[in-house]
Amino acid sequence: MTYRSIWLEPEEPARTGRPAEWSRAQITEAALAVADADGLAAVTMRRVASRLGTGAASLYRYVATRDDLLDLMADAALAAFTPAPDSGDWRDDLVADHIGVLHLLRARPWLLDIVRSRPAAGPNGTLVVENTLARMAGHPAPGARKMEVVGTLFGMIQTYAASERPGGGILDDDFLAVQVQLMRQAVASGRYPHLAAVLAEPPTHTGESPDDQLARVLRLVLAGMLPEQL
Repeated sequence: MTYRSIWLEPEEPARTGRPAEWSRAQITEAALAVADADGLAAVTMRRVASRLGTGAASLYRYVATRDDLLDLMADAALAAFTPAPDSGDWRDDLVADHIGVLHLLRARPWLLDIVRSRPAAGPNGTLVVENTLARMAGHPAPGARKMEVVGTLFGMIQTYAASERPGGGILDDDFLAVQVQLMRQAVASGRYPHLAAVLAEPPTHTGESPDDQLARVLRLVLAGMLPEQL
């Protein structure tokens, strides 16, 4: 697939000699309202234009394709990102930042569908990346490693958000029930002694919420990718 980006296009309408009727911001706001009310599938040029009280053809002067509209919507939603207050521990702050991104994905479920299918290269999405790099500024790791951390953390957050959806996988009750049955069957076969030993251990009740567990795993990932000593 060949990607193009609205962020490389000028703000002004493509045609000259006619006054601008709408701005990208107004069109994006209308699209956000449609998505929040009825989901991403409902976001069409016709539906957005109807909300603005105009025809779909008039919007193409400002937004060439629906993909362009999705890019604008995702970036507008990411404008709500607020970095966590500095705690004195940059790893903890990075984890808190990404739990904040998870909250954004929960608040607007359609946002996950966009960021998993489109490059998040708008100004607000880039600010999220910039904030992550700023947190790591004092670490001696090379830039390439830090960009790997950016991709890994955001990818984990996306995967976790997807798993929370009904039928999404690891947090789905039916999925877990089948997984338990498969594990019991495997242990009963006698062919997997290490698995049997682990499952035979008494359960530990840490009192962690799912988000606390995710935060702990993110800290472990950060400690592995950006250790104190390189």
